[in-house]
Amino acid sequence: MKRPVPPSSLETAAGRYLEERRGRRVRAGAPAAGLAAERVLRPLAKRFGVGLEQLRANWSDIVGSRLANFCQPETLQRHGSARTLVIRARGPAAAILQAESRRILERIRTYTGSGGPTRLRIVQGAARQPMKPTDPKLNNLQPSSQVSEGVEKTAEARLMSALNRFDRSVKSRRSS
Repeated sequence: MKRPVPPSSLETAAGRYLEERRGRRVRAGAPAAGLAAERVLRPLAKRFGVGLEQLRANWSDIVGSRLANFCQPETLQRHGSARTLVIRARGPAAAILQAESRRILERIRTYTGSGGPTRLRIVQGAARQPMKPTDPKLNNLQPSSQVSEGVEKTAEARLMSALNRFDRSVKSRRSS
């Protein structure tokens, strides 16, 4: 068995020097802000339900891409136990939303759980932010590619054809 070597006086002096002049212990880093925010927000989310920003982020999944092009959630209102989602819709989309309100409420409840809105209020008017079409097919719709021998194949092609006819008639009236 090996015997331990006794420390030299220089090593002992160096050890004492370090003990006397040693700096503070290294502190652990600050906790992650996300974890702290999560501890605060989780009980609030359980109590108040999903917020408006989450609804806006998933709006096209909730109402469908076609309706999402014409409407957007505006505010969440609370009156006692009733929670109302106010939706701003352009033009005749308000009537379509009103007709589909039961289905939309069911899909919102599926997304938000029990803390979601219990009623819809639809306001007709221009949206505060310009809405971007979420369906890429609607962006690149070419009526000529959808028309075969004068018969439109899809509803979008029929709409584009009607709009083109309307545009031509308006231009012809202006030139007359």
